[in-house]
Amino acid sequence: MQTQRSDKDQTGSAPLTATLLTIGDELSRGEIIDSNAAFLGSELTALGVYVRKRVGCNDRLEDIVAALDEAAQTGSLIVASGGLGPTSDDLTVDAVSAWLGVQPVQEPVHEERMRRRFIERNFAITPNNLRQVRIPSGATVLANRTGAAPGFAVQKGEVRAFFLPGVPKEMKPMFVEQAIPLVRQLLPPTVTVRRIYRTLGLGESHVDHRLADLLDVTEARRHAQQVAVTIHYRLAFPEVLVTLLARGEQADQVEAALAVLDEEVRRRLGHALYGTGEDELAAVVERALLERGQTLATAESCTGGMIGQTLTAVPGSSAYYLGGIVAYDNSVKRGVLGVSESTLTEHGAVSEACVRQMAESVRKLLGTTYGVAVSGIAGPGGGTQDKPVGTVWLAASSPERTLCRLIQWPGDREQVRKIATAAALNLVHKLMFPERLSDAALRL
Repeated sequence: MQTQRSDKDQTGSAPLTATLLTIGDELSRGEIIDSNAAFLGSELTALGVYVRKRVGCNDRLEDIVAALDEAAQTGSLIVASGGLGPTSDDLTVDAVSAWLGVQPVQEPVHEERMRRRFIERNFAITPNNLRQVRIPSGATVLANRTGAAPGFAVQKGEVRAFFLPGVPKEMKPMFVEQAIPLVRQLLPPTVTVRRIYRTLGLGESHVDHRLADLLDVTEARRHAQQVAVTIHYRLAFPEVLVTLLARGEQADQVEAALAVLDEEVRRRLGHALYGTGEDELAAVVERALLERGQTLATAESCTGGMIGQTLTAVPGSSAYYLGGIVAYDNSVKRGVLGVSESTLTEHGAVSEACVRQMAESVRKLLGTTYGVAVSGIAGPGGGTQDKPVGTVWLAASSPERTLCRLIQWPGDREQVRKIATAAALNLVHKLMFPERLSDAALRL
């Protein structure tokens, strides 16, 4: 659900509208994932730019020109990446030059730097190397501090266009350091704030249902403040992210409107809400453990170390994550974690009794504040009528109590492992914050 997207909103000014253009046959063929568009879209949105379209095209001069013509009809800003290399299929400079009706020229600063580097390395410069330091005549240069090819900015009529390298390590610093200051000059005098709410345990449709009339019921309270707000949903399996974008003329108006909405969002999302902002679940758990000076250990079966890997992917995890035991076979559950033979015989490895013993044992063995355990059937084989593929038992233990949960996810093997990992960390967080426990609608 979103508020209107007319040329002007209740702030009285039109938002800057952009098209993202990513250029390269390798994107169309699926050889690489278009991460550039994701980065650029996020950065532009944070600036207050409305990204209206995201398009891609192959390394063909006529395709690039056609894409630019179409983008120029969509909005007043184009941000493109790719096609600035030295090979014959790197045609962005040629296409933009044709689009503007000018000739390509060699950019002297980058050319001199290239010649100097080639001499230092005792390499001979070939004509195709010099293709990489061209820009359209009259373009504004965007210096490339991490690569050879300069970026550039051009103006055609009312449209401002930025062209960046396709290599992310070159594109990102160029955009942040050089393009963003120029984009800011194009923005109307408004303030844009983004607020992200992170949920786990509710499906995307259920999150949408809880927030369906959020903007309507708060409209009267926000209307006097002249703040435009939109709400967006994104599935980042197994999480669902909710983003509020607020735009107004004064920062205090925007913050006041978001304060009203924040209270309502938190109330409606309830115990599914585990955090806000950019931090994912592992980082949220880390912060809570560090603030309390507490520690964690893991005992994993079907996840095969994925929980430990997720925790250690966060910098500084050695301060609170002491280690884990991958008890894939029952002999390890018995011999290392002390799961009783009677538990395995009567209840099986995928059972509440088993994960309870695993979590409590690993906590005691490693001397940590918390222990978390998981045992399940990830598939594709191994399921039974009573315990089908996707059945996973989890437990989180502290000296005071042990929580156990059953989840059943009829997905593929990787999905089962991933959702089990998230559910395990979520259970640890709920053990730390008991107020998150009582929501019957939650699946995790």
